Amino acid sequence: MDLENMKYNSKDKIFHNKCKFCGKDLKPIGLDYLYANMPLTSIEYERCDCKKSKAYWNEIDLKEEIQKKRKHFEQMIRQFYIQNYISNRIQDYQLENFIITENNEKEVKIAKDFTQKCINKNQKNGLIITGKSETGKTHLATAILNKLTEKDMLVLMGRLILLLDVIKDTFKDFSSKEKDIIELYSKVDMLIIDDLGTESLNSMKLSELFTILNTRILNLNHKPTKTIISTNLNINDIFNNYEERIGSRIAGYYDIYCFFGDDLRFKRGI
Repeated sequence: MDLENMKYNSKDKIFHNKCKFCGKDLKPIGLDYLYANMPLTSIEYERCDCKKSKAYWNEIDLKEEIQKKRKHFEQMIRQFYIQNYISNRIQDYQLENFIITENNEKEVKIAKDFTQKCINKNQKNGLIITGKSETGKTHLATAILNKLTEKDMLVLMGRLILLLDVIKDTFKDFSSKEKDIIELYSKVDMLIIDDLGTESLNSMKLSELFTILNTRILNLNHKPTKTIISTNLNINDIFNNYEERIGSRIAGYYDIYCFFGDDLRFKRGI
């Protein structure tokens, strides 16, 4: 509140604040007796209807709405991790404890570079990590998640069928509608789809997957949202197993790297 622009009118006993754009006197919202014992800085004033003031308040309202939505998304993601996916194990996966072999050294470096570019907001494409089972794809994707969340970025990770189906029940405590879920998937800073190809999708689920991927691609001009997909499938398998429009989006907007690493279960002594 600009105290220099505030004055007391003894005639009508109401504090006035001037619009900082056009100088119009603004009256407090409500009856004047409500403000008798309130400090001047706590009084809420009407908004001026001049053009510059409207533009100013529209920007303020938009920022507040974005912050409110972000807090809601944070609650949804936290609840999702607690009730479903990797929950307590999520913190165990770090880039620093990933087992590097001569077969995956290049891919690990790529993942680290990708992570840093996402933090710097200059990573252009999404990332596909493909390769056979137990070569560390999920570990690497989760390690990227942990690095980004350390930078206060919103990251959602899960298997596709979970993201498209079970997640709706997960968020029932928040009274979320399907459009809210799609918005979360579309606007979260990083979406990680784990083990693509292990699910069976009907036409409706395929349509939802396309909507999510396509919306995130369209967001690239406005917000640096990125997507990581880990899968056992190669790009030809993706075209064969999914709709062509999904394959074309992935082929056109993702960097694809294949892991030829050792089975890390044996490296860990499992």
